[in-house]
Amino acid sequence: MQTTIELEKGAALDWLQGQEAGSFQCLILDPPYNVGYRYATYRDALPDHEYLHEQLLVLARAKRLLKPGGSLWYLQYPEALAELWARVDFLTKVDWVAWVYHAHTGGAPLRKASRAWAWFAQGLPKVNPEAFQGEYRNPEDPRIRERLAQGHKPVGYDWLDFEQVKNTSAEKRGHPCQLPQAMVEKLIQATTAPGDLVGDCYAGSGTTALAAQKLGRAFKGCDLDQGYVDLARKALEEKGNPEAQLQISDLA
Repeated sequence: MQTTIELEKGAALDWLQGQEAGSFQCLILDPPYNVGYRYATYRDALPDHEYLHEQLLVLARAKRLLKPGGSLWYLQYPEALAELWARVDFLTKVDWVAWVYHAHTGGAPLRKASRAWAWFAQGLPKVNPEAFQGEYRNPEDPRIRERLAQGHKPVGYDWLDFEQVKNTSAEKRGHPCQLPQAMVEKLIQATTAPGDLVGDCYAGSGTTALAAQKLGRAFKGCDLDQGYVDLARKALEEKGNPEAQLQISDLA
């Protein structure tokens, strides 16, 4: 299936404001976490109340873009997500899905080794249940073998176990906070169908675009940093579908 990939250089709020209402089936948002990290052209160190206001505005503008039944996956550290989750009354709160990993990133008295996806939706979400199927822990049990023979599988857990993309990872592309593509693919598979439009206004090095393209979904997104847009372009040209229509532009 031929897909269209559109990536722009620009700010998240501007991009969200400029998109057609009700045109996206799924949005994948992984914003800066306001923990003082220095990106190439942006340091996420706003006063807490300003950051909270900004992210609520991002979510409100994202709501306008979703089709009925569309899903919005929003990634944060649990402490910040709890603040936002309590204030979002304009989207359906579908679930809170933890992302756990074993590459610790500091913290005291406990090291941080998890983030959380808030799964929001425009009304009742359209879901592909097969994407969330788990595995039986005792497949040799006669009762379980019978269920497997009948095509049954258990429902998966409300947590995702994917290792972080580190500097030694094969898929690393130079972005400091790159997400595992397999995890993003799982979210897209769960809440879209082939041909649907997926969006990301924090596109980084293009992980969501690559995942959408691989799964036969269209993609539109942006990133504030031209260097990351260039990383995404290179990845899409080298690893993406050569038959896809690729459009990179400057929103500014």
